Amino acid sequence: MRFYLFLKILFIGSLLYSCQNKSATPSLAKTGDTLSYHKKMVDEHSNYFLKGDDQLDTTYFRASYPVFDEVKINDLVSSIVHLEGDTSMEEAAHRFISAYNEYVDDNNGKSTATWNRDLQVDVVANTPVYLALRTKQEEYTGGAHGDHVTLYSNFDRQSNRSITIDDIIRKEDKGRFTTIAEQCFRKQEGLNKDDSLNGKYFFEEGKFSLADNFTFEKNELLFYYNIYEIKSYAEGSTELRIPYTAIKDLMSEKGLHYINSIN
Repeated sequence: MRFYLFLKILFIGSLLYSCQNKSATPSLAKTGDTLSYHKKMVDEHSNYFLKGDDQLDTTYFRASYPVFDEVKINDLVSSIVHLEGDTSMEEAAHRFISAYNEYVDDNNGKSTATWNRDLQVDVVANTPVYLALRTKQEEYTGGAHGDHVTLYSNFDRQSNRSITIDDIIRKEDKGRFTTIAEQCFRKQEGLNKDDSLNGKYFFEEGKFSLADNFTFEKNELLFYYNIYEIKSYAEGSTELRIPYTAIKDLMSEKGLHYINSIN
């Protein structure tokens, strides 16, 4: 029993040391970025431990996200960083850990599994006209499997507003754009033009539709469908890439401006 207590104290001490080091050594902004920022990390653990065959396990919350020097930019991306509306990452961590602790308390100090949440927000594009973030979150709070989501967020640097698909594709060409996107989707999925999108796919009434989740890459426009959006959990997420060469004639001046800024 004393040996177990010693292991617990040693483990907590190492976690506290790790947390202090992480918060004290923020990452530097990437070379070539136009907005200055550093990476901040939050790492919090529950005081309840679950003893396995040869190790101790505990519930944790970890987050890594950019903090910009410009306050207005931080305000702009706050909803991206704080997915559930928290005012700070520390608040989010405390709420998550407290929920687990309450769950254990309600079960007389016993738990059959630990929880975890990993949140990582990265700057994937940072130009004078365009800012893009990628948010990845993995979470497990019991059940057969965990959950994970990837979200892309795009901002116009001049207007400080989110970029939507209507900003980059001309209104009169939206139908042609969707047709090209469906052709790309069917090609990557190995489908013929007349194959049904019912059954395996979750498109409403079997009609192809674009994800709201997209971003600009060097040579393609990427649309990202998370799990359960158009396929089963077992099938996982789906990335659909549409070459700029196939849609440049359909794009607005703004859309072309964003592309040129990253190439």
